Amino acid sequence: MTGYKSALTFVSAFCSAFLLSVSTVAQVVPAPGAKLNYTQIMFEHPQVTAANEYKLEIIADGAEPASFIQPLISKRDSSNAVIVGGLEFGKKYVWRYTGLVSGKTPGWKGPYRFEILSDPLVDKSKVRIRVVENDLSENTSHLVALDMARIIIDRKGKPVWFLPDDSSTGGQKQMGIAVNDMRVTAGGTITLLYGTNAEERDLAGHVLWQAPEVVKGISNDAANVLPAVGYTHCFKKLSNGHYMIISGAIKKAPAPGVGGSSNTGGDTSGTVLAYEILKEFDKAGKLVWSWSSENYFNAEELSAMMSVGADKEMLNPITGGHMNAFDVDEINGFVYLGFRNFSRVIKIEKKSGKVLCAWGPGMSYNGVKNGEDFFVKQHETALLKDGSLAVFNNNILFNGNARPKSDLRMNRPSPGIRGNLASDPLGQIGPSAVVIFSQPNQSANSHITWKYDCRLDSMHNKSLRGGSVNELKNGNLLVSMGAVNRVFEITRSKQIVWNAVIEKRVNSDTNWIPLSLYKAYDVSSLYPCYFSIATSADTLKKPAGAFKLRIFNVGTEEDSYRIQITSEGGYKKQVETKGLPGQTSTLIEVAPDIPAVAGDKLEITVQSVTNPDFKRVAEVEYLR
Repeated sequence: MTGYKSALTFVSAFCSAFLLSVSTVAQVVPAPGAKLNYTQIMFEHPQVTAANEYKLEIIADGAEPASFIQPLISKRDSSNAVIVGGLEFGKKYVWRYTGLVSGKTPGWKGPYRFEILSDPLVDKSKVRIRVVENDLSENTSHLVALDMARIIIDRKGKPVWFLPDDSSTGGQKQMGIAVNDMRVTAGGTITLLYGTNAEERDLAGHVLWQAPEVVKGISNDAANVLPAVGYTHCFKKLSNGHYMIISGAIKKAPAPGVGGSSNTGGDTSGTVLAYEILKEFDKAGKLVWSWSSENYFNAEELSAMMSVGADKEMLNPITGGHMNAFDVDEINGFVYLGFRNFSRVIKIEKKSGKVLCAWGPGMSYNGVKNGEDFFVKQHETALLKDGSLAVFNNNILFNGNARPKSDLRMNRPSPGIRGNLASDPLGQIGPSAVVIFSQPNQSANSHITWKYDCRLDSMHNKSLRGGSVNELKNGNLLVSMGAVNRVFEITRSKQIVWNAVIEKRVNSDTNWIPLSLYKAYDVSSLYPCYFSIATSADTLKKPAGAFKLRIFNVGTEEDSYRIQITSEGGYKKQVETKGLPGQTSTLIEVAPDIPAVAGDKLEITVQSVTNPDFKRVAEVEYLR
């Protein structure tokens, strides 16, 4: 790790001659004999007494020991943990490490063997990612998670991680189970919708958290409720460690007269309607907040649902509003929800559950139309850093099997579209698009602030379903076109700086066919949150009661740390650092402000703020 940066006002300047001792115990990672499903690997090992730098070497397994003279990979770093990339699936490797003391090597530790597994999803004969454009000077150069492809790739289109077999099924292949909304969390875990389950997993694929079984019978009229349909569409881990998920449910339609039987062509009491419940769970699986769309739509809108029927372009054939996305303003306490079938986005005050604002056909704010003709049959509802909202506008005019009634709010034409709609039953007028719009206030109405029509080339530009918009730290947008098997990164000046097409082969077919996605997400690495620590001594003599603690942020994202120092003699102190950028370190002077007790022992616990479950502990003992 190079380029140390101070993150604290009370941090001492780092001296290259500062010697780190064995005061923390680290495991050898990857463990000897490990079988990994990823090629970007965090190597970690115990510290070496008095070493101020470490050297790590990797060779192919089966090679002569002399191959370490010219290793495949050689890394030097001041930390005992370092990220290594560039390895290959289906290969076996051997690695070793040593600590450098005054530039000399006291001896190598190892060798340790590990294997990187292969999988059909990363087999080039089965799946390929064709990178059409890759401007390394303008794009983020980060990794991209492709949910329905079940892989994470680099910007060259090369897989670096795949979702392994489901261990809960005894290792059996579950390729028929859909994987949606797969993300790498800030803490470095994976969240995904696995079929109808919502799960958090580690990089190896082990389930760390699973949403409770969907509760059946949530309704004001329990007699009319049918079994719930599981978790769907959108799943997100919040910064407080809670989990928010869309849960689907179904019920019988209202009796005739409630929705207006004359508008629906007869008795609708046997019609099944779908609704959704947005749920927030804590780590223990306790439901701490929820909002249901069951009673949100009015009688006219329920009548429209039943008149139009199920959207035949969607995999779920049940009639309903079809909530398919949400985002959360955790600071200000708002939740934003998207309903595809009504071409509507709403803003909820989380505390009260009240709908404060709505965008879409027929919606208004302070008496002014709000969101009229902004989008049609959209996916994604993303809250951007400046408070505006982004959607992926599928731009599908109406139902795939029937011409909509002109007065139905859920099926209005998209902006500026003219022509013979009857001759265009699938709504193929105009491409799908990314749309950003502002929020209204007392002095300004909501309006479209940025739009990009997805006319990238001669390939398909109309996506019937799916799609996502992911705002990157540099302000660029990572866009998945959903059913159109394309993912691209675009600047706000509408320059395409990365563009990839995802394809697959089925069985022994020779032709490549599209591999559709639901969403795609950007992540800086498989290790956005990771750190190690070291102290300048593990024993101290009186009265020299001060020592130094170094924190290495070896992850790729900024983090801050809570430091707690306690002793058996009663000393206690707590400190929290400022933000420390990824791939940097900071040095902290530890000087207890009470006299040391002979034989006393200090315990130093360092905890990541991003991932409070990630802690490191060191001990320093005062000698007599």
